[in-house]
Amino acid sequence: MKITRQCLRVKDPEELVDFYERTLGMHNFGNREHPLLGYDAEQCLLELTGGARREYVAEPDALYWKIGITLRDLDTAVEHLRGAGHPVSAPRQFGDIGYMSHLRDPHGFSIELLQQGFEGQAKNAGRDHPVGGQATLAHITLRVNDIAAAQDLCETHLGMRLISVQPVNEYGFCLNFYGWSDEPLPVPDLEAVENREWLWARPYALLELQHVFAGGVKPEVTGEGQAGFAGFAWQEDGSAHHHIHAEDLNSWL
Repeated sequence: MKITRQCLRVKDPEELVDFYERTLGMHNFGNREHPLLGYDAEQCLLELTGGARREYVAEPDALYWKIGITLRDLDTAVEHLRGAGHPVSAPRQFGDIGYMSHLRDPHGFSIELLQQGFEGQAKNAGRDHPVGGQATLAHITLRVNDIAAAQDLCETHLGMRLISVQPVNEYGFCLNFYGWSDEPLPVPDLEAVENREWLWARPYALLELQHVFAGGVKPEVTGEGQAGFAGFAWQEDGSAHHHIHAEDLNSWL
């Protein structure tokens, strides 16, 4: 089983296709009206659906946080983005988590660019697109108040496996990564820092849950006409896609 879709509801999908194709180097495996954007048709794709009448507004305490893209060489990607005139934060090593940078797409959805190796451990970006030629659409990042409820859904109902636990106590949260892979960890300890560069190099998508210790995470606004996170989908051995909708995750809050 694998995560196959990260679903966003937007006002006009066509307005975003050029950004994801040209700027981030994705391919559209769908069409202009119903884009399925990504780097490999067999991996997770970003599904954009229209119909929203209100603009998306990123909230720091909302359930949905960001799209996560992993790269072999972050500095090359950032240089390309800046050369194209797109604002992107300066790359930095965030504690013992990873070497990363952040930006937003033209509709305001947050995107994290995360190098597969820590700072100073870049690999060859290749000669194709400076972002797309070296990238994986790797993470769907959600904030949660009730990690026990989230674990119950992920493990008991979806059969997912907890792959990594990454406390960031100084900022009041802990990152929990879920997937269906049965790959053995380099180090059995889920909190081992030694596993993290290995984790960022996985060629499949993971569900990243940011457990906010102080609580306060609010439900995703899913009213009619509202742009935002619509949910995600998974698939087993080429069967039909199974969807979980954003409103189904409100039990985590």
